[in-house]
Amino acid sequence: MSEAKLFEIFINSLNFDVSEYLVDELTDLQKDIINDATFILKDNIVGEVKSFGGSVKKNEEKFKEFMKQAEAELEDDKYKDIKKKLKEYLKKLSELVIKTCVAIIPVKEMPWVDVVFRTIPRIVYDDKVELLDNSIAYYGEIKCFLGRTTLFGKIKDQDPLFAPFTGNLDLGGYKLDTSKEEPKSHIFPYIGALINSLESVIVKNQLAKYHEEFQRHGDPICDFLMKDDELINSMKKVSTALDSGRISSDIAVSSIVVPLPSDKKSIVIVIDENPENSRYGNCFEATLRLSASCCQVPSQGQQEQSQGAPISTPSTGGVRTPGGQELKTWTAEELANEAQKRLAGQPDLPAWSEEELVKFSEERGSGIPEGMEVWKEDELLELAEKRRRGGLNIPEWEPDQDMAECASCGYSLRPGWTTCPVCDTPVGEVPSKEEKEEPEVNPEEDQKDVSEKEIDDDEDLD
Repeated sequence: MSEAKLFEIFINSLNFDVSEYLVDELTDLQKDIINDATFILKDNIVGEVKSFGGSVKKNEEKFKEFMKQAEAELEDDKYKDIKKKLKEYLKKLSELVIKTCVAIIPVKEMPWVDVVFRTIPRIVYDDKVELLDNSIAYYGEIKCFLGRTTLFGKIKDQDPLFAPFTGNLDLGGYKLDTSKEEPKSHIFPYIGALINSLESVIVKNQLAKYHEEFQRHGDPICDFLMKDDELINSMKKVSTALDSGRISSDIAVSSIVVPLPSDKKSIVIVIDENPENSRYGNCFEATLRLSASCCQVPSQGQQEQSQGAPISTPSTGGVRTPGGQELKTWTAEELANEAQKRLAGQPDLPAWSEEELVKFSEERGSGIPEGMEVWKEDELLELAEKRRRGGLNIPEWEPDQDMAECASCGYSLRPGWTTCPVCDTPVGEVPSKEEKEEPEVNPEEDQKDVSEKEIDDDEDLD
């Protein structure tokens, strides 16, 4: 097993939840981060900003107990080759907690009641263990229900794109309690699970599949968003894991829109991994534009239609298949007009009342739907015989009527033969019972018997 895989197994076994160490008393570093995150929308803030920062002092005893269990887990033989690096990981956990902060920002004249900001520090394993603290995210709940989870990401050497996601996201075992009245965007572990799911193989594969197999179009929501040039330009400014070089793969997903059926809302999340301070403005602008655009997507009826198979509904009224072929569509009024035209052109078409249709049905008698295959009794017997023979239709053997049989040995004789090629019996001659039973003798004994018979005949003549 690779070292990277062992590292992942170790982290998952710890089940460390940074939200257990969030307090409302911020460090100077956390205050600076929150100020940078809220400065760009200060004119739209209404009410108090609720801020939280990570601190191991909040739950110091629990953190010590966690470290004790982690040290015990390290003693497992499977970690012996990377034990030193795993110890470095544990040392960086306290720093990860300190660099974690979140702010719930109430706003006006925005698509959300409040927008949430958070940092996303990560401990990564490559040649060495590193703590990366550049990633941030803005997210919020919009009062628009999208019928399908929607992704935004980049593929190496390709333009970025929106893509639909089908199936269940990999939330790492997290279960969302939908009965809680608390906004889902305020549940720190849930948002963390959604952000982590963007790193999963299934999410990246669906982005690649939509790009390669569906030629980047076909879903009505994604088609609508891709046509918004201002939105696309804003999303392009966001730095992904591909841009920062954090990952070695060729695909990175930086944004997700998740529908919340129980609340009739959707969560919009945008992540930026740019190390520069411009990431605050770029990430918020992309979140704002994406949230606003999601509130203008096609109607719910069109979204439900797209659940079955990806198709697009351009403004021209046509339907475009995933392969790019445009199909003609008709409105209900156009179909009604076409029906009237056909009826006017064929006024003598027969019509039946309900009573006549019932009578026709009774006359058919059998009650068997039209077109259904029916078998006769002899056909059923034949099918049963075939099954008895293992499904093979093997005919019974019968002698050829055009060929005679040798009366002596039974060999089939072709027309024109005078003697049997097997026993030399003349054709048509019937051997006596004694001849059939007479044992075969060799030629010398047979010649001797003929000579003795001739002498006896001569004596009789005398």
